[in-house]
Amino acid sequence: MLRKNLYADFLKMKGLPITFAHILIPIITSGLFLIYYPFSNWSENIKIVAFYEAVGAGFPVLIGIFAASVMEQEQNAGEFQNLLTSRKKTVAFLSKAALLLIFSLFSILLTVVIFALGFRQISGGSTVSIMTHMTAAILMWCSSIPLYIWQMLLAFLFGKGPSIGAGIVSGLVSTLMLTDLGMFVWKYVPASWTGRIPYTYLQIALGGSNAARSIDEMESVIPIFFVFAVISMVYYLFKASHWEGNKISE
Repeated sequence: MLRKNLYADFLKMKGLPITFAHILIPIITSGLFLIYYPFSNWSENIKIVAFYEAVGAGFPVLIGIFAASVMEQEQNAGEFQNLLTSRKKTVAFLSKAALLLIFSLFSILLTVVIFALGFRQISGGSTVSIMTHMTAAILMWCSSIPLYIWQMLLAFLFGKGPSIGAGIVSGLVSTLMLTDLGMFVWKYVPASWTGRIPYTYLQIALGGSNAARSIDEMESVIPIFFVFAVISMVYYLFKASHWEGNKISE
């Protein structure tokens, strides 16, 4: 059942800008950094960390936009009639969230592969392995799962505006949590995870001066993440099963 819904949602989305955005954004993002870095005096490690910080901080904004786009597509296709008449709303909503997560995984991996290979060329042979880049990418993707769930809820419950607005606020919070202001509280702020978790991992993998503290932070944030992700998914499926349309129609 889920597989059929995934295929149907893919057919709906494949011609939309959201699909091309998941290909175009990685190329543009990684390309901009690769163009700038040959002229930067930063060390290799700082360049890599800065790349993941920037991508992670901007990720929540894109999540808000993509969730709003999925909602809008359903709204334009008969004012949500496909969802409202579905006998299994939980499967339909789960399919939409899962498809966005699949798209995002592809997009993140594409971004990182382009950057890692390009960075190796412009740096004359980077000492950072591809596996380190891939691990940081997977951690970023995993940390985005709760954000996708809540942004989908916002979009389908309250409309396009609140979803995009929440994404922008989340991006600002994520950026703020990358500073010293978020040093002790970021673990409890899900909006910060897409930027801070890869950053913390890289501090360990690259042997940063705060490696010991970063290990403690990773060990403490992992159980928080899993508990919050499970609670978010349960609540998402509960609200999906009782969904009766937008409260605010745009």
